[in-house]
Amino acid sequence: MKKFATVAVIVVFLFTFSAVNVHGNDDIKVTINGFLIKFEDVKPIIIDGRTMVPVRGVFENLNARVRWFPEEKAVLIMKETLQIYFRINDKKVSVSQEGDFLLDVPATIVNGRTMVPLRFIAETLGANVSWDAKNRTVEINIPHYPFAYIEEIGLELLAEKYQDNIEWLMGAPLEYVEHILGKPDRIDLSRYGFDWYVYNSDLEKYLMVGIKNKVVVGIYTNSLHYKINGTIGYNSSIEEVREFFGRPAPPTIIKGNKRYVTSEINSDGKTEFQTYDVEKRYYATIFHDIHNEERVTSFMLIDYATEHSLHGYYGKPSKELVESYERQLFDLANTVRKRYNKPLLTFDEKASAAARMHSIDMTQNNFFDHMNLRGQSPFDRLKNAGINYRNAAENIATGQMCAIFAHEALMNSKKGHRDNILGNFTHIGIGVSLDSDGTPMYTQKFYTPLKSKISFFKIYN
Repeated sequence: MKKFATVAVIVVFLFTFSAVNVHGNDDIKVTINGFLIKFEDVKPIIIDGRTMVPVRGVFENLNARVRWFPEEKAVLIMKETLQIYFRINDKKVSVSQEGDFLLDVPATIVNGRTMVPLRFIAETLGANVSWDAKNRTVEINIPHYPFAYIEEIGLELLAEKYQDNIEWLMGAPLEYVEHILGKPDRIDLSRYGFDWYVYNSDLEKYLMVGIKNKVVVGIYTNSLHYKINGTIGYNSSIEEVREFFGRPAPPTIIKGNKRYVTSEINSDGKTEFQTYDVEKRYYATIFHDIHNEERVTSFMLIDYATEHSLHGYYGKPSKELVESYERQLFDLANTVRKRYNKPLLTFDEKASAAARMHSIDMTQNNFFDHMNLRGQSPFDRLKNAGINYRNAAENIATGQMCAIFAHEALMNSKKGHRDNILGNFTHIGIGVSLDSDGTPMYTQKFYTPLKSKISFFKIYN
């Protein structure tokens, strides 16, 4: 697989300005693979016959990261292995591994925004650029562009057949998603930084749609109502998966100088999850149930460029990410209980507070155990939370990349984690902690309120 490394594009601001012939062109539009790029304040303009666009408007829509350094008066843009170096009002531009070039029109500042020549940047990125004079539109076409949507799939066809072809949503505009699915029941943060639009009002049709820049970049579902290409979905055999996708992605994805695993095979040789590279458009991670002949239990699709933009296994630590993981673990527990005709669990704030404190304790004091360093058991934590129970259980997990991977790992456990999730309980508390690197610690507490004098407690790592 092609090696990816950090890309740096630096635009340095100088305080000298040359005279330029600027023409206002409010009606000039820019599209990437057919999708209209929206520029918030400063619109594309023509300077001395060249179309100039805001640097953020171009690069952020190409899934790059942009940083501003006030002391150096510089902008840093990072994307893959490319480096482009501009100076304001200097026609010379340096391109990594290619050398220096002279521009017809240099980068400049208009109304406080850095404007760069669109054609040069787009073609340097390997795109094809054309001008639609009739519609006054600059058309950029990029192979395997992360947000490329299949134009032949219109809204009407998508609305009719998306359940059997959920991959058709990849790259679709947000307006399509909301037209078909409506407004989400909740919006969570993902480890990639995009938003998960969560549809959980009907747990049998549970669906998470990842949205970045108003475009679909991710999908997760464990529902039998959604399939990939009408073929792969819940309960598909592992043989069907391998036949459909063919050869899986390499055992690791290379990002920069690091390798990241793309599969999990347990000690018995059973596949827990496997990732497939789908034409460098997206990665399909298929989760298998080792307790059900390795049949599919869920799947996740992540846009190709979005995956490569995450350097590391984990997301940036934040309160929002912690709360998102906790809500998702609650949803996922109830989706599988619904699948197996079990009563749904009630979310309990007291139990969640106790679970969260234990996760934080394990993170801060660098241990992983049900018994904390003060000798307190899960029973003590429930008691301290003011909870009287008839039966109770606790799951803990650590290191899984996000709540989705944690849930699937717990369901595939050889121990009693799966039994706890599907067990004879009525309430659940969930607590997540992230260390400074974003490594998660997960705690689930299950219980049924006391209705008799008999207590029963189970704990599982």
